[in-house]
Amino acid sequence: MGKLKNRIAEAEGKTNMRKTTIELTEEQYFFLKEKALELQKQNQNASIVSIIRDLVEKDRQEWTKGKKDKRG
Repeated sequence: MGKLKNRIAEAEGKTNMRKTTIELTEEQYFFLKEKALELQKQNQNASIVSIIRDLVEKDRQEWTKGKKDKRG
């Protein structure tokens, strides 16, 4: 039991997680879900939630990069 608590504490210390809520149209949700299911077939160990989170984060980074490129 002590080892489990140590692992949880280590995991909490290493992750910098934040809770984010996004609003999607039905079309956006359908596209995102289909893309996540397609990617899950390639990586059986990944959950749909983690795949969607990665897709959203990747899109956010690309959007931020594009916004900076337009300014600079």
